[in-house]
Amino acid sequence: MEKENKTKTTEEKKATGMEYPIIGKSRSIEQLIKQINSLAKNRRDVLVIGEAGIGKGAVAKNIHSTGNPEGEHKPFMSINLSVLDDKELEAVLFGYERGGDGLPYSTKRGLFELANGGTVLIEEIEEASFRNQMKILSFMNERATRRIGSVKAEPIDIRLMVTVKEDPKILVEKRKLMDDLVIKMNDFERIVIPPLRERPEDIPLLIKHFSNELCHELGIGELVIDINAIDVLVRQTWRENIRELKAVVDKSVLFSNSGRFMLPPELVDEKTEVVKMINNIANGQDFILDRSLDAIEKGIIERALQKFGFNQSRAASFLGMTEQTLRYKLKRLNIASARTRV
Repeated sequence: MEKENKTKTTEEKKATGMEYPIIGKSRSIEQLIKQINSLAKNRRDVLVIGEAGIGKGAVAKNIHSTGNPEGEHKPFMSINLSVLDDKELEAVLFGYERGGDGLPYSTKRGLFELANGGTVLIEEIEEASFRNQMKILSFMNERATRRIGSVKAEPIDIRLMVTVKEDPKILVEKRKLMDDLVIKMNDFERIVIPPLRERPEDIPLLIKHFSNELCHELGIGELVIDINAIDVLVRQTWRENIRELKAVVDKSVLFSNSGRFMLPPELVDEKTEVVKMINNIANGQDFILDRSLDAIEKGIIERALQKFGFNQSRAASFLGMTEQTLRYKLKRLNIASARTRV
C-alpha cells in the first residue's frame, strides 16, 4: 500500500482541507487560496471571473464548503445557464404553480427556493437572455422569488455566486450582459482567476497531481515523469486551461509504459525526442530506441509534407527516398495523406 502523505507537495497539503484542491505555487494561486478562506468567513455575494476550464465552479464550491462547520448542512445549488433555453431557465430558477396556463399539473419549487439558507451558483450568466438577466437582477434586488403562475413572492435568504468568462465591462460591450446587472454585481466580492498560460510554474504540480490521481484510481504505481515531457506541456497554450491539461495528462497516463509517463503522439515532436534521447543516454536511463526514432522520423516526414503542400513526389525527393518508400512510412507511422488532410 502506497503512503500518499509522503508524495504530496507542500502546495497540495495547503489545499487538502478544501473540497476541490487548489494546486499551484504561483503568487496568484496563493492569493486565490487566501481569498477563498477569507470569503468563507462571511456571506457576501461573489463574482468569479475566468476563462473556460479554469475551475470557477470549484472555487465557488470551496468557498461554500470551507465556510460551513463540519456537520452543519447548508444547501448548495448550481446551474449552468449555457445548457438551458429561455423558458426552461425561468422554470428552473423560480419554479411554477400547478394548474397555471400551460403549466404541468404539479407544483415545483425553483432553485432559489430550494437553496434557501444556503448558496446558489449561477455559472456563465452572460449566456442568459436579457429577459432572464432582468429577472435575475430583480431577484438580486428584492431577495424574493415568485413561482411562475403565482402572485405570491416568498423572501429568500441565500448567498449568490456568479461566474463569467470575461471582464463584465467587456461583456457589456459585446452585448452579452446588461449594464444594470453589471452595476449590481459591482457590489459583489470579486475573484479573478488568471489563465494557466500566465502561471506556467503551476503546470508541473498540476501534471503530477492529475497523474498520481489517475494512477491511484487505476490501482497502479506512480509514474516517473520525464522533465522533457513536463517542458512540452508547459509550452502549450491550454485554451481550455485546467480542464484541457487534465484530459491530456489522463491520456498520457493511459499511454504509460514500464512505469514511465508517456505523452500522447500528437504532442511529441522530433526535437523533443532528440533532446529526450540524448538526456536519457547521458543519465544512463532506459528508453525505447525504436519508439523514439519513430517519433523523430514521423515529425520529419510531416514537416516535409507540409513544406511541399503534401505533394508526396516532391517530399520523397527532398527526403532522398522513393515515393513507394514514403507511402510505406506514411502507413507504418500512421501519417495522414494529402487526401485526409484536405
